[in-house]
Amino acid sequence: MASVKRVAKEVPAKVEGRRQRAARETRRKIVAAAHDLFVEQGFAATTIQQIAERADVAWQTVYSVFGNKVAILSAVFDVAVAGDDEPVRVMDRPFAQAIRDTVDPVEKTRLHARHMRETYARIAGIVGVIEAGAGIDPGIGSLWHKLQEQRRYGMGLAAADILKAARATGRQIRISDEQAGDILWFLTGPWAYRAFVVDRGWNLDAYEDWIAQTTATQLFG
Repeated sequence: MASVKRVAKEVPAKVEGRRQRAARETRRKIVAAAHDLFVEQGFAATTIQQIAERADVAWQTVYSVFGNKVAILSAVFDVAVAGDDEPVRVMDRPFAQAIRDTVDPVEKTRLHARHMRETYARIAGIVGVIEAGAGIDPGIGSLWHKLQEQRRYGMGLAAADILKAARATGRQIRISDEQAGDILWFLTGPWAYRAFVVDRGWNLDAYEDWIAQTTATQLFG
């Protein structure tokens, strides 16, 4: 009888695992479909029905998972920034730890620039969608404001880390950590990527070099 009870307890856990995997795969399909449609035709022109059809799910499923289009847009951005949908914060990922572990401030800025290059290669399209919609749709406006605040916080942490490394090497720092965060926030904004890479046709190597060199010059050069 004991063995029968153990089997009975194990079955629900396996079923739940399958359901979770299926739900996660459905979410991935919706996010991927929404990303492509938003970038191709814009936020306003994209309907829930179009997203559902491209994801090969029912439109009711899209509403059930996300509730509304702004929530989908937010999820699309999150996945694009991280590069996947794993529940791990950006600051807890291996590349972030590698940057923190680097003691040379020049190398630290180089690694950070490489991260920005890789990130914008993934998010440039969807950032443009959010930025364009921010002044039209209040929900997107709130999302844009939240993302900018999050980016400002992240760049503040990165700048403070760079200055700490620079001070440890004996460099004389002439700006505060707060000013350094503002500078890094500005240098790594979507406007710079769009101006240099999209509008002026810089390749990603040139963009990365510019961020690394300008960051070093402005923060501790």
